[in-house]
Amino acid sequence: LFRSRPHTSPRPTVMAHDEEDATPHPGLVMLGLKHLLQADTDEEQPSQSRRSSVSVPKDDSRMKLWTGFGQSSAYQLQPRTGDGLILALVRTHDQLWHGGSYGEDAQEVLQLVLVLALHICSVILQFGLTYHLYLATVEGLDQPFTSGIEQKQEVIKMALAQIPPKALSVTDPLQNEALQLCRKQHSMGLTHLMVLSLWGARMVTEISELFNRLVINGLIPGPDKDGGPFLRERDDGKMVIAHMNWALRGLVVVVVILPRLLATVFLTWTGGTLFMLTYTMGSLIIPLLTLTYILQIPQILFTGFSSLKFKEKVDMTVYQYRTALCYASQNCQMWGLTIIKVAATGFYVLLIYRIAYGDVTQYRQLCDRYFDVFPLEDCNFRSGEPCGAATLHKLRR
Repeated sequence: LFRSRPHTSPRPTVMAHDEEDATPHPGLVMLGLKHLLQADTDEEQPSQSRRSSVSVPKDDSRMKLWTGFGQSSAYQLQPRTGDGLILALVRTHDQLWHGGSYGEDAQEVLQLVLVLALHICSVILQFGLTYHLYLATVEGLDQPFTSGIEQKQEVIKMALAQIPPKALSVTDPLQNEALQLCRKQHSMGLTHLMVLSLWGARMVTEISELFNRLVINGLIPGPDKDGGPFLRERDDGKMVIAHMNWALRGLVVVVVILPRLLATVFLTWTGGTLFMLTYTMGSLIIPLLTLTYILQIPQILFTGFSSLKFKEKVDMTVYQYRTALCYASQNCQMWGLTIIKVAATGFYVLLIYRIAYGDVTQYRQLCDRYFDVFPLEDCNFRSGEPCGAATLHKLRR
């Protein structure tokens, strides 16, 4: 290892005779470029594989709050006597004009008669029970405010305006009557407003649904040129009411939509009046259950007396209507209808609480002022004596 290498003379350098021998060969240049490109490709492949491993979210329109509509939309029929009657009318029309045997025609007509009878019974029951509730309850609660309410208010105002305030006398007939009415019609704070708001929101939804049916009834396309049936079958098995003529539209409005709209408006007014004039919590709960039961009569009769097969047909049937008017507006569908319903509910509460029965509201507020000055000492929750503002006055003391 430590032996020194033998001395060797350097090799002679061979010099090129001309410039052409010193230039690289073109084939070698192309081979070098190829190796360079291959190295760059190998370096980019790991980064591309890393990018491909990261999942990129797809542009799914179902994730959007507003996706728009096509040329037509669908609306599901509800298990009620009115929708059952509409389906029976369409099926009877198609069977008579495009049907087959006499036996099938008789079955469709019989089904139409049965559903029509259920619909008539539901409308009569709704009007009858609502009218009976109005006569038996609302008129009795409104009786003390029909006459002499201004004189009673003046008596209470005069008693409070004296210095010091003077209590109402039980010996004076007018003052005693005003005092006894104050004992009954005490204010329950915001209870009346809350109950009226809930009932108003519920009934505004029902009325808006009926107007929705009315508009959809007008947006259903007319009969096609080849005169085909109105009821079609889709690929997914759903039955579609795809067409209607003007005679059938008018029959639906007169027989189904208009009677139910009148019954709902009557029920809305009766319920608001009943909740406004009721002055105890126990009397508020029972009418609320009764009115809800009356509102559900069409659904109760249809689910209870219709055949199982016909109920399945109703569940499988939808309206097909043209997308127009408010149904084609993004602003209307996103927030416009909500604002309209909230405004309608607020107007309903204002109409009952301040306009139609504003004298009742003023009298209750005046009674609250009186009981703040002269609280009821014999007020207790176990007796039949109403408490109201007197109890709150005791708690403050």
